[in-house]
Parts: sequence; C-alpha cells; structure tokens
Amino acid sequence: MKTRWPNAFAVLLKLEQAGYQAYVVGGAVRDHLLGLPIKDIDIATDAPPEEVMGLFTKTFATGIEHGTVTVVENGEAIEVTTFRVESQYVNHRRPEEVTFVRNLKDDLARRDYTINAMALSYRDELIDCFGGREDLLNQKIRAVGLAKERFEEDALRILRGIRLAAQLRFQIDGTTWEAMLATSHLLQHIAKERIKQEVGRVWTFSNPEYALNSLRNPCFHNVLPGNYQVLPVKVQPSLTEQHGWAWFHYFQTAHYEFPYSNVEKRLQAEVKKAMVKFQEVGWTYETILDTSDAALEVCFELLGSTTNFQSLDAMKQWVTKSPLRYSSDLEVSGKQLMQLVKRPPGPWIKEVNLELSKRILYGELQNDYSELEKWVKKHVQ
Repeated sequence: MKTRWPNAFAVLLKLEQAGYQAYVVGGAVRDHLLGLPIKDIDIATDAPPEEVMGLFTKTFATGIEHGTVTVVENGEAIEVTTFRVESQYVNHRRPEEVTFVRNLKDDLARRDYTINAMALSYRDELIDCFGGREDLLNQKIRAVGLAKERFEEDALRILRGIRLAAQLRFQIDGTTWEAMLATSHLLQHIAKERIKQEVGRVWTFSNPEYALNSLRNPCFHNVLPGNYQVLPVKVQPSLTEQHGWAWFHYFQTAHYEFPYSNVEKRLQAEVKKAMVKFQEVGWTYETILDTSDAALEVCFELLGSTTNFQSLDAMKQWVTKSPLRYSSDLEVSGKQLMQLVKRPPGPWIKEVNLELSKRILYGELQNDYSELEKWVKKHVQ
C-alpha cells in the first residue's frame, strides 16, 4: 500500500502509531480488488474525530457529528470516519443518531453491500466479515445482513445497488432483488435530487440497459419521477448525463416533477422541437439551423440507424460543412436591416433573417454583407 496509496498509507500509519485501529474501507477496497482505478479513499478508525483532528496538521470537520473528518495529506483529501453504529433512520434515509464504537465489524455491518463492506490495513491485510470478496468473484450484488432492513434504513441503497450492478455488470442477488422490490415504495421518501444523482450516472455507462431493465419493473412505476416503462432498450451510452436526461425526457408523455437545471430544460425542449423537424423533413442544413450541437447529438442517438449517417462523427463532420449554422451568424444585423430599408423594428426582421438564412443554405446567396445588402434593398420594402 505504501507505493500504491502513499498518502492513505501515511494516514493509516500515523493513526496506528497513536494506538488506534485504522483501515481503508468501502469502494476503494472493492475497486482495488477488481483492478479498477481508485477515485476516492475513505478510512475508518476507532479514533474519535477530535483525536483525528489533533493528530494531523490540516483537517476539516466535514461531518463531525457523524464522525467524519477530512484529512489533507500531501495535498490529497482523505475522509476519516470513526467506527460507528446507527440508530433508527429518519424518513428511510438518515440515521437519527450515531454511536461511536471500537469494533471494526460493527462498523462494516451497517454498510449497504458486501462488496462495499471490506477493509484493508496498511499491511494489505483484507478484513472481509460478510463474504464480499467471494461476491466479487461471483460478480454478485448482495446486501449486508438482512436486505430488507438495509433498504428500510436507507431506501436510496436500492438505486445504488441497481447502479452498481450496471456499473460493474454484476448480477443482483435474488434475495436482495426481492427485498428491493418489496421496499421500492420507500423511494418516495428520498429527495428527487438524490434520485437524479444516482440514476444520472447510469446514462454514461457502457451499457445503460443493465440498469434500465431493472428500473422498468412495475414496482418502480409511480415511485420514481417519470416513467421508465416507456423507455426503449438503450445499449449505448449517452455523451453526458445531460444528454441522457434529454433522451429520457423525450419519451415522457405525462408531466412529472424533477430537479432539472435550466440548461437541462432548454436542451430537452430543443430536442423535442428538433425531432419534429427531423421526422417530418429529415436531416438538412435548414432543419439543423439554430439547433445546438448538444441537441443534434441527442437527436442522433434517438434516431440512430434511421439517419443517413453511419456514425456520430460522420454526422458532426456533415454539420461542420453547413453554410450557416446559426441565423445569428448572418453578416447583416437587425440594426443594419433597419438602416437599409428605413423601417422601425418589428417581426419583419426575424422574417427577413429567416429568408436570408434559407437562401444561403440553398446556395442562392453567400453570407457576405455586400451580397446580402443588395438582396435586401431589392426584395425588402
């Protein structure tokens, strides 16, 4: 571990030298055993949070009421959390209170899935109390202890398990899946922002269908915002989560409340508008006029093989050859139009801009001020 995770090693060693237990836990252990890149390292210890803060030079009390302190070691932020057990959960999401304990197994027992409930010492000794390594070998997502209890404590774990299965391409254990369905109604208590965050990651997975196939189950209908049952099979990733949500929204026929950003809402509206043009007329330089690259990318994903392009890159290359991408790129402005024909502002400016844009796209005009000026003086009264 010293060469693999030098900063985490230094934190573990310092805690142990101070007389405490300390281990890397959670996703970092799982991904290390799978040979995957490690994003974040979490450490669990029996040292109280105040002691952790006293041992290290630079710390932040990021969640001290739950025992979490962020230690900055050589520029790397590492979360260090005191071993704990949790009381009754509030609204099937947050524990009412936590109690610090000295036993690692008690801490691991409160975690969601066996593959996330392993610990690794600075000597690279694996502590696996619940069969997580075997589940990794068998490519299985299995809840720690009684699955139904885990989901009643925190219903978001249901979506996390579905997302994790899709991310790793694992199968969900039968008993765990049955418990997910039996407690699916509890997702109504989860903030839509957290649901969006968990499901949103699925859109960029290599094969989102692994998760969508589970989310189409009738037990999730009327529990999750939107309707997953109307979604077609999706075996290709979206370019971004924003693209994925636009893809999802396109198929929604009933109103639903979801915390989309304004940028996401604009893209979704733009996609629906563009799809009407593409389905009626097809892909032409006129139909893509004033449509953003992001919207075109989502439309291409929606239309797939029905387009004339063999790939997304081929479509993008075709777009770059358009004589005019946006009407705002016209070499004559609205102010100049008013000066040329000596008319006050009004809807006519937009109509003239549209006509000029069409003639440029049809090859009848060049996007050159002098040429546009001549046409305007001749045809606009």
